[in-house]
Amino acid sequence: MPRPTLAQKRDFVAKAFCPRALVLSTPAIADACAVNNCSTFADLLAPFGQDVSTQITIQDGQGAPYFLDKLNIKFTTDFKIEKRSTHSRTEIDDLVHTSVLDSDQTNVPFLTEHGVDPSALSSDTSVWAPWYTLFRQQWMTTMQPSEHESFMHPVACVLVASGSEDDPVGALRTLQAHAAVNRVQTQGFSGANVLFYYVLVHDGRDPGVLQTIDHTFDQVRRAFGQNSSLLKINSNTDLIDADTSEQSKISSIWANTLSTTQPLDPHPDSVFGSMLNMRDVTALRDTVKQMMVRGIVPHMQYMIRVLSDQTANQRRGITGRLFSAGRRYFGTAAKASNTLTGVDGDTYFRYDSAEAQMRKLADYSFMLKDFRFAQSVYQVARRDFQSEKAWKCYAGAQEMVGVCKLMLEVHATRAEFDSNFEDAVTMYLHKTHAPCQHLAIRCIIIYYELLKHHKLYSFAPTTLLRVPNSSGALRAMACEQAAYAFLKFPNRPELRKFSFYAMLAAQEYQRAGIASLAHRCLRMVRLSLGATLATDESESSEKPVNDKSLDGSGTSRALASSNWSSIDSYINHELGTQCMAAQDYDHALQYFMALMGSDQIPPKLQSKYLQELLQLYLESSDKLDLESEKELAAGLDGAQNKRVELSVPTIDARMTRVIMSPDLEGEDGVLEWRNGGPAPSALVNGSADHRCSVGESVAVLLVVKNPLTIGITLNGFTLDCHFDAALDAKATNGDESESPAFAITTVDTVVLEGGQTSMVTVTITTHCAGRLTIRGATYLLCDILPTYKTLKMPGKRLNDTMEQRVTPTYSADTQLGFQVDASFPRLEAVLEDFPDTLMSGSMQRALIRLTNRTQQSCQSIMLWLSHPSFFDVASPQLVDTDEASAELAESQSMYVYSDNVEATSEVLAANVLRDCSMFVLAGPAIASDGSAAGTECGVKSHALIPVETLGPGESLLVPVWIRGDRVGAHTLSMAIGASTTQSTRALTTGCKMRTRKFEIDLVVTPSLRVNAFVRPSVQNPHERILGIEIENVQSGLDIQLVQSTFTSGHYELLPLRTGTTPRVVQIGSKQTVNLMYKARPRARDVQAQPEQFTISALQQYIFAKDKPTAVPAPIRLVHSNAVLGHQGIDSTHSSLQAYIARSQAHRRRTMLRNAYPLIPEKFHSALFPLYETFGIDFVLFWSETGGKGRMGHHSITGIDLGVPHDYINEALTPPASGAARMWLKDTEHDRQELIQSIANRSAASAHRTERTLDVALRLTGVRRVSEADALCVADIEVSVYNHSWQHAYNATLRLISPSESDQASETKPESSGPQAAWTWCGVTTHTLSVDPLGSVCVQAQVACSALGIIDVGMWELSATAVNATAATSPYAKSLECKLHPLHPSFINVTI
Repeated sequence: MPRPTLAQKRDFVAKAFCPRALVLSTPAIADACAVNNCSTFADLLAPFGQDVSTQITIQDGQGAPYFLDKLNIKFTTDFKIEKRSTHSRTEIDDLVHTSVLDSDQTNVPFLTEHGVDPSALSSDTSVWAPWYTLFRQQWMTTMQPSEHESFMHPVACVLVASGSEDDPVGALRTLQAHAAVNRVQTQGFSGANVLFYYVLVHDGRDPGVLQTIDHTFDQVRRAFGQNSSLLKINSNTDLIDADTSEQSKISSIWANTLSTTQPLDPHPDSVFGSMLNMRDVTALRDTVKQMMVRGIVPHMQYMIRVLSDQTANQRRGITGRLFSAGRRYFGTAAKASNTLTGVDGDTYFRYDSAEAQMRKLADYSFMLKDFRFAQSVYQVARRDFQSEKAWKCYAGAQEMVGVCKLMLEVHATRAEFDSNFEDAVTMYLHKTHAPCQHLAIRCIIIYYELLKHHKLYSFAPTTLLRVPNSSGALRAMACEQAAYAFLKFPNRPELRKFSFYAMLAAQEYQRAGIASLAHRCLRMVRLSLGATLATDESESSEKPVNDKSLDGSGTSRALASSNWSSIDSYINHELGTQCMAAQDYDHALQYFMALMGSDQIPPKLQSKYLQELLQLYLESSDKLDLESEKELAAGLDGAQNKRVELSVPTIDARMTRVIMSPDLEGEDGVLEWRNGGPAPSALVNGSADHRCSVGESVAVLLVVKNPLTIGITLNGFTLDCHFDAALDAKATNGDESESPAFAITTVDTVVLEGGQTSMVTVTITTHCAGRLTIRGATYLLCDILPTYKTLKMPGKRLNDTMEQRVTPTYSADTQLGFQVDASFPRLEAVLEDFPDTLMSGSMQRALIRLTNRTQQSCQSIMLWLSHPSFFDVASPQLVDTDEASAELAESQSMYVYSDNVEATSEVLAANVLRDCSMFVLAGPAIASDGSAAGTECGVKSHALIPVETLGPGESLLVPVWIRGDRVGAHTLSMAIGASTTQSTRALTTGCKMRTRKFEIDLVVTPSLRVNAFVRPSVQNPHERILGIEIENVQSGLDIQLVQSTFTSGHYELLPLRTGTTPRVVQIGSKQTVNLMYKARPRARDVQAQPEQFTISALQQYIFAKDKPTAVPAPIRLVHSNAVLGHQGIDSTHSSLQAYIARSQAHRRRTMLRNAYPLIPEKFHSALFPLYETFGIDFVLFWSETGGKGRMGHHSITGIDLGVPHDYINEALTPPASGAARMWLKDTEHDRQELIQSIANRSAASAHRTERTLDVALRLTGVRRVSEADALCVADIEVSVYNHSWQHAYNATLRLISPSESDQASETKPESSGPQAAWTWCGVTTHTLSVDPLGSVCVQAQVACSALGIIDVGMWELSATAVNATAATSPYAKSLECKLHPLHPSFINVTI
């Protein structure tokens, strides 16, 4: 059946309230219509009453002209006003149910699994629910005439006679006296003013009448006037030669009209107009147009003018109402009442009353589309109806006021029209004598259609919900349309509100017995909620029950973790119950399985749902079609094909772990190893490269959670795995199927209480090389329902392109699995004797035992340490037995005691700053820069010697010393990598190695607190006094100091107190000891090669295009030892010296990383040396009292003696060749930022008291001028010292006497003690030249008037560097200075 398509909802309203004409015909006309399959002449004219093209200009109620382009008219065959019986709920349900028949009840075109389809939203909602359109048409068709309005009353009577009759004029006069015409004139609004229009029909089947038809029509026109028409039909007398396509087109005209006016009346395969041709169709259309243009429209125009004049005073306002009010309250029964009681008991007005005439005037104006004038008349009549308490008339007027407002193309506010419709519906249902339900529903339908026309969908839900609750299926249809309105909101669809109203519609449909629409509404709720949650919330990792079933979407995936669990469970239960009633067991099972996904459902309901699910499976397992599950579990054998995928329990694939050799210690993985100190890291591509060797056990850890609040059991829990053997394994094993490729364990029972999360471990043992894929888990739920759980790792978020960064995009999901490689190493590592607590500075010996458990040799074994200063690693040894291990443990020691410790010794040491966190235990030894090594941390004689290979079954013992380097709780990381190929050469670019990582928790408690302080030397400015403060913070533990060792490239340290026998120093609990040393330069011709290297390398790094690659030259270090106990320690011993050097390198790299964050760490070794010339490193060895307990040492690195050696600023001056245009790919701004950061660091580290030059005064002799005179002369040696190792200075020294009062206050420091009159005599100004790190002495004399102690520290020194080029950088330090004394210089003048 063709469905009506109304492009404009406004046209629907205009057609509903169009003029009506009563059509009466003679029996001959009925016969002429019957041959065309039309029962009456009204049916024959019906198609041509729609959209009649009038194309005329008429006048509105106020006389203004307007153009009427088209008009509708409906033809009826009878008219009577009868009491309308109230529609019962059953009748409405039947009408709705009839509308649903033959409709597509399953299609939901506007919702998809991804949300709302924007293209579908542009269509009309009537397409989404065609049964509503059918109901709407049928409801408007069944409307009957009423006394309160004139819309259903005929405005004209069309009388039709046949030209073949003997007396057509008489026949027409007979029709004028028809009972229906009498009812129109007596009961209708038109009354005696009804228009009569006459039609004379010529039937083409009677050719004899053709010659007289024109004469007969003239008689009719003379008898009845111009309102007459001649119509010729049934011209198609030769049916055999009829054009089939033309007849089909003609028949469709009536078929389409009947589908609109009578949508529920079946007309299957009916053929209409078989005796008509296109000329007849045109004649029918012209007749109706002529009837409208010549008769009906002018008649209605005339009536509007007449009624307008008659009701002018009434519409003008207060006059008429005052007159009627005065007559009502003060008059007598002078005039009869204008009100009557209708057939339904309601009050209405006589048709000749002013109120009824105004209603008629407004209706006629509305039917002629003069909506503005009609609205004004309705508003006047409404007040009169309200004053007379004619509530049905008042409701009708209110309804039409609102309709007029919305028929005008003006976007009025809601308050302007909504109150009209609300009052109308309220009056129809509650104020009339009997509820006018049919009129209230008509009002709601009209209002809803007009809202859709103006796209005011936000007002539609409130309007539709005014449908009475007792209307059954109609209430359901209203809720469904209200839900659709939320999808048409202008900004964005309101999916949650749509779901709510669709839920209400489903409940109402269910009560009305329309299960198909209830099922459809529930499916819409599932789709909409799933789309809403997929947009607003993160998607759950759980997959849906079956993506190919249910609604064709992943709705259950989104609903599983939502807050709509109650609605979700209700929907699934209802859908499952409906599917069971329809014997659709596949969908029923899936809907019941979807109930098992929320913890918000009460426990009793969960238990009920679970029992129903299990019972459904037991009863219908032989009827279930599990093809979808077979696709999910492709490859399963036997009964496993019958498993279903259930959301209970949940298995988080992201938390699943695959652990190789779970019985071994440490964390296993394949990591990338590189030189330079970084920790072994995951592969660059980010993929988990799970690999194992043949025969190795693999544990799969699954996090299983019960989302329900009731307990469940999983029986026979195991994994579904698929194995693809490698080609070489297939060639080795051949077709032997007796030996399986792998073995897998089964967990008998897993008990999960409500909400419990448990770890389930399944072990897989491989027997040959290949690829094993874990596809899912299988188990029996409650030992009944066979269940399959797919395991896939969710894809990672892609962030490569701009589109991926703007729109979240994820890679494809991957399956779990691992590769079985025969050449993959399996190294068993056992940590022995590792402590968990140490005193700071103490060292304890531990062992790492490595055993090769594969059938191939390990060619490379690497060790990485996160805290190198906590560890010292000795050369590994191959051992065969436990006795050999014990011998190895006893043969090595960190501290080597000696009775012949030299006080001072020199060692030539490499000065390369290398990373000390990586060690080669097996394979060719390499340095941290990737070069072949015989060195470790730059000390050639202290290299760790690795073994060549570790064969199958062999064990390697690695001695490790652990020291409490820093106080506190520490987590020390250790990684051991192994490879069956020699991969140590590829460490510079990165190589993959199987790695086992360990974490060691260590708590370091304080033992000694060691601080250093520096004082200047009074006797020699080149020397410094270095003090070491040592405090024992232990309680109840005495510590004996063994030896102090200083290492420097320029200074040697001498104890201030020396003796022939070493002094034993012991520190009691909570005691403090100070050790004092004198730092004396060892040589005057210092080249300062490390500093020169740094200046040159930094200049090249900053200003040149090529980055520095050279390394510093070796440095000659001075070891100053002071034995504090009975025996000393050989500080140059290989193990101890290697550890101290590695600790020094680690601390220096940490310092450089913090001091120069803009310099990449990979350039540190090419820019900075390990040792500086003027720095001092201090090591204090100690042991517990008695020498047999714990031993250890404390160290202080980089002690600064306060002598100015700041040289970094020298590197900030561009070289003579100038700076390169570009620094790598960075801009000049980046270069300046780097220079500024280095300069700021240099300024922050400078000392205020550091001076490049210094002056010392020493008394050499005193003599009297004469025996009789008290005047004495003191000889003073004045020494000028140059602390700079780079520049010689030319200086001018001026000695200032107290008598020179103008400068005395500036040059004399504050002093106390006795003063004597004195003055400099002889030469007081000296010109000097001082070499780098040199000194110059001059002789001066002081004349004193009396003996005693005087302060002669009054001088001024002006100096300028020799041969110093002008500074071209703003960061270079000034090479000119003017100095004055900082401290007093006392001399004792005595004879």
